[in-house]
Amino acid sequence: MRRDQRTPLDHVRSPYGLLIALATVLIFISPNLLVLAFDGFAGGPGTSPLPEGPELVVGLVITIALQLIVFALSLLPLLIAGRPFRRLLGPTRGTGLMWAIGLGVGIVTVIAAYTVNAVFVLSLGDGEAVEQEVLDIALAGGAATVLAILLAVVLAPVTEEIVFRGVLFRALDDRFGMWPAAVLSSAVFAVIHFEVLFSQPLALAGLFTVGILLAIAYHRTGSLLVPILGHAVFNAVSVGLALLVQQFDLASSWWPTLPGA
Repeated sequence: MRRDQRTPLDHVRSPYGLLIALATVLIFISPNLLVLAFDGFAGGPGTSPLPEGPELVVGLVITIALQLIVFALSLLPLLIAGRPFRRLLGPTRGTGLMWAIGLGVGIVTVIAAYTVNAVFVLSLGDGEAVEQEVLDIALAGGAATVLAILLAVVLAPVTEEIVFRGVLFRALDDRFGMWPAAVLSSAVFAVIHFEVLFSQPLALAGLFTVGILLAIAYHRTGSLLVPILGHAVFNAVSVGLALLVQQFDLASSWWPTLPGA
């Protein structure tokens, strides 16, 4: 039963076991693993120029549809095990207070993650840019920008938070406690962003920070709405800053601190 009153996760046992959680994550990241394996056979990850015009828009629509299909398939282990989907959102209802907390968590996450990225990248003197296709697409303009924003600010936060915080973190939290669960789930969450891993691995520190903060927020509030909103705010700022960099032709040294999650 979900409650209006804030109910931390340590007050309610997870409905998802660790094997179910691992199966869910493996299915969810399987397209990433297949692309990684293909790139390996092809001699390493490469960058191909983005298509333009209608071809880019059609490609984006197909990408969104495929991601929704993979997300639905990743929930099959829960269905097979007879676990209720309604408990994916946590024991606390999405009240107005949870909305406010989620937006606040998003702001804190932006400040913390970008600070961590800046410290790591600038202190180690590695100014390589983060290469993420969704950010490049957001700069294309028109319908492509709208779809890229939908992908980054709506689809990614909802699906990734359900999988990594709603299922994986909660299963780990139930077995190992909050801090080990936050560290393990956040490490997986960061590393599966392969574009960041190969273009600017130091920026994974920022994504790891995002995962830690969102996991703690979920544990404390018991509402998955909170990390979903926090994730959405972080990605919205990432896209917005990318657009500002393009619009005002800001220095390229900004780019290492601008990954989307």
